[in-house]
Amino acid sequence: MVEDEEGGRQLVLASDGTSVWTDAERRSRHKGRRWEASVPRVARIAVDTGQVLETLSPGVFTVLVAGGQRTILRPLDGRRKHPERLMMFDLDGPADGPEAGHFDLFDHPFAVRRASRPYVLVGTDPDKPHRDKWVTTLDPDGTLRRLFPRSWAPAGHHFGGPAAEIGRSPVYAGAVHHGHGLQPGGAYAVRRSLNGSVRWQHRTDHPATALDTDGHTVYVAYNSGALTALDADDGSVRCHTELEVDGAPATALSLAVAPRGHLLIGTVDGRILECPPRP
Repeated sequence: MVEDEEGGRQLVLASDGTSVWTDAERRSRHKGRRWEASVPRVARIAVDTGQVLETLSPGVFTVLVAGGQRTILRPLDGRRKHPERLMMFDLDGPADGPEAGHFDLFDHPFAVRRASRPYVLVGTDPDKPHRDKWVTTLDPDGTLRRLFPRSWAPAGHHFGGPAAEIGRSPVYAGAVHHGHGLQPGGAYAVRRSLNGSVRWQHRTDHPATALDTDGHTVYVAYNSGALTALDADDGSVRCHTELEVDGAPATALSLAVAPRGHLLIGTVDGRILECPPRP
């Protein structure tokens, strides 16, 4: 156990495979007649011993982006006038990354599980980062490369959700924005090719809360309490069930494909469920 005064929000495996990066927010505290805030920090911790191997102070709050041999920090400080730069870290030290525009606080940071490289969402309008978002990747030389617009429908505006990578092909969940709220069939899971084409999509009425894959099956949990297993090649439904624990409905907030194909599910009431492999 590593004590922390506020608690980290993310864990990202470092390139050595034996340590993890974690970020820790620092809340403002009232001291006397003024508010003081400690500097945000990122620490690398040894998995076996819990020893803090190094501590970084990026100066602003950040989101950790996993993938490849580097850990990427994306600044969250949208108050700055100039475009934000990604910060790249590996075991040899920090390096400046490319400009990625301002971070959209009202959309998720596109955390892609099992990613072979870092993925980030970048808006094309510097003043409105929520508009016209592209899925981009960071090449080994630090170049930010656009892959495709997140919304494949012309003039469509999509909200993000959980994601994973299958053979360098991203599969992710999301929802189509509508002025009157989520519409029937407005939520989806989709698999995209790197050229932007839609390999398949699966429509639902409820937003996804978690997604993971073993490369053959894509597991998607929804805020309705449903769990769906989709064929990774064509998106067809292999299995659909309503989660229950001792006969009572349950809702998954997280899930992960464990060794031997078992599915681990974290529920909203604090349980961890282990489900056998699906055929």
